[in-house]
Amino acid sequence: MYCHCEHMATLKEERLQIRVGPGDKALLERAAAAAHLNASAFVVQAAASRAEEILAERSSIRLSPDAAAAFSEALERPAEVNKRLAQTLRRKRSFSWLD
Repeated sequence: MYCHCEHMATLKEERLQIRVGPGDKALLERAAAAAHLNASAFVVQAAASRAEEILAERSSIRLSPDAAAAFSEALERPAEVNKRLAQTLRRKRSFSWLD
């Protein structure tokens, strides 16, 4: 899994403030102590790790073998060119993906 690991940098320039209830604070402090970290470092590591997981989930698609085969077959079939598509393809572009 890709790890940006910016949260491990030693130079901290940004500030993030959160409010938590007493129970959550106690839980986070206990877990931080068990991990031999201060509460701030623990929260940053845990939040950054979860953020990376969420972003990784959204950047990939998992398919069953049957769905993957169907998807692959669909990609291999040439598109049916209809009149509307042909007109669109002949139109002069006003943008470029390379710009």
